[in-house]
Order: sequence, then structure tokens, then C-alpha cells
Amino acid sequence: MHLLFWGGYLSLSVFVFSGREDTDRALLIGSILIVPQIIVAYVNMELLIPRYLIQKKYWKYVGLVLLCFAGFYLFYEYILPVVYDKFGFFDAHKDPNRKWVRGNPGMENKPFFNPRRTMRLIYWFTQNFAIYFLSTAFKTSQIALRREKEAADLKSENLNSELKFLRSQINPHFLFNSLNNIYALSVSKSDKTPGTILKLSDMLRYIIYDCNADRVPLDKEINYINNFIDLQKLKDDEMTNIRVDFDGADRSCMIAPMIFIPFIENSFKHSKIEDTTNGWIHLTIENTGNQLLFSVRNSVPKGDFTKDKVGGVGLENVKRRLELLYPHKHQLQIEKAENEFVVQLCINVS
Repeated sequence: MHLLFWGGYLSLSVFVFSGREDTDRALLIGSILIVPQIIVAYVNMELLIPRYLIQKKYWKYVGLVLLCFAGFYLFYEYILPVVYDKFGFFDAHKDPNRKWVRGNPGMENKPFFNPRRTMRLIYWFTQNFAIYFLSTAFKTSQIALRREKEAADLKSENLNSELKFLRSQINPHFLFNSLNNIYALSVSKSDKTPGTILKLSDMLRYIIYDCNADRVPLDKEINYINNFIDLQKLKDDEMTNIRVDFDGADRSCMIAPMIFIPFIENSFKHSKIEDTTNGWIHLTIENTGNQLLFSVRNSVPKGDFTKDKVGGVGLENVKRRLELLYPHKHQLQIEKAENEFVVQLCINVS
């Protein structure tokens, strides 16, 4: 890209000078003039901008830029004429009218007004300022794009780290609850212990292996929920106050793993489901077009009641996961009435 730019710029200069010079001389003049412009561009991009402008050392930056322009003024006024004379561009013997002079013929006694010199300086200054401006715009935009990419990469890495942390918070709580259930069965030497261990094995397999994926089939989430509910029912054979409806669910639908579990855990934790007369839980999962609808309702016992004082990560955790996984693609409604607690979640899974 740099070679194309300078090649095009040189071609443009040759085209401009070829109006009053032959092609060889126009190419040589353009090549000589482009050298200081290349210097000012890369000194500005690689030295002045990174060390001073980006570091907010504005006065030093401005001072050094002005110093560069002063140096190029000296180059154009005192060095360039020597170079031109060396190459014979303005040989007085060949062409007296094209001799390099500080003023036009007959104006040697008017040193303070020299239109030819003034126009030449304006032309060179405009060229160098244009190169300075383009190099500054290029370098600052390059730095801005790099910083934007670094910020995006950092944000992505932070999101991944946060999701992993949130998952690590969720998984142990399920494990603790399940182990407590198995412990209760083993103490009573129940024949249901082996089957319960198999269900726990399925749950652990889902947590350890499947939850590492960004998305899993809804069928695996439902299977985990069924195992979880079966473990809860083991405490009481007469626990028939749990109503589940998954008939309208598209089990091939891909969702984020463990996204419904905290709500279901919460319903078991706070509904006093062991009270088969007053406690109840209604759970529904269904698909409607591109929308996945999840609903869980549970009873609210009278008075303060919490099944356990330790464990669980609460609704704030799952809210944060939803914000990270489904930004602007979900609607969560949580309502608490006098006798029931309702959670309704709608996710756009298209």
C-alpha cells in the first residue's frame, strides 16, 4: 500500500512537471522533491505521533513538527538549488532565462518582494503540509483501528472468562443438591440408590462435557431437568404436585446450556414442594416460531421459608448470563404475587 501511494504520488508529480520539462527532467525533479516528503511522512508516523501525539505531549509534538518544517524550508531554499545546479537544471550558459536566482531578472534590488520565490515556497509548503496531514490521518486511524481490535479481543476474552466463571458457580450447586439426595437414600438403604446414581451420572456428564459448548440441543437440557425433578421426587413417593409440559418444545433447538436450571432450582428451593397440599410447581417449555418460551410457576408458602441457607447463585447470576449470551434477544419477566412466584423467559433462537 505504501509503495502504491508513493508510486502514484511520484507519477502525479512527473505529470505536473512534464508540462514545462521533458519526461526525463520531470522524473528527476519529482524524484528529488519526493525524498524530503517521504522523510517528513515517516518521521511523523513512526517517531513523532507514537512518542508525542499519542502520549499527549502536544506541545513537544507541535514544536518538533514546526522544527521539521523549518528544516525543509532550509532544504528547499539552500540545498535544493545546489542540487539543481549540480544536475544542470538551470545552466546560465544553456538557458539564461532559467537560471536559479533568488528573484526574477531586474528584481535583485527588491529582496523583500519576490513573487517567484513566494509562489515556490507556497507550492512546496502546500505539498509538505498535504503529506504531513495524510501521514497523520493514516497513522492515527491505524492506531485507532488497532486499539479497537484490541478492545474487542479483550472484551471477548473477558466475556468468555466471565461465562466460564458463572458456569463454575452454577455447576457445584447442582452437584451439592444431588449428592444430598443420594446421601439421604443411602442412609435409608433404599433400592432406588443405583438408579439415582445413574441419573446423577447423566447430570454430571451434561455439566462436565456438554456445558463446555456454547450451544446444546434443547433435548439435553430437558433430559437434565427431568433427572433433576426425578431426584427431587425421590424424597416423597406421593409428590404429585409437579406439573411438567414439554410437548410443545422443539428438542432439536440449540440453546445455551444451564440457562433454565437456576429458575427451576429456585422454584424447588422456595415453593415448599414437600407440602403436597399447598406446594406446587408448574413448568412449561415450548417453541413458537423463532421464539423459545420458558415458564415456571411455583407456590409461595406463608411466612418466611427457605429450604437451605447455603448454595445457589441466585437470579442475578442467570440474568447476567442472559445479558452476555442473548443481548437484545431475550425478555425476562419475574413476578411475585401473594400466593405464587412466576418466571417467564422468551428467547429469540433464530
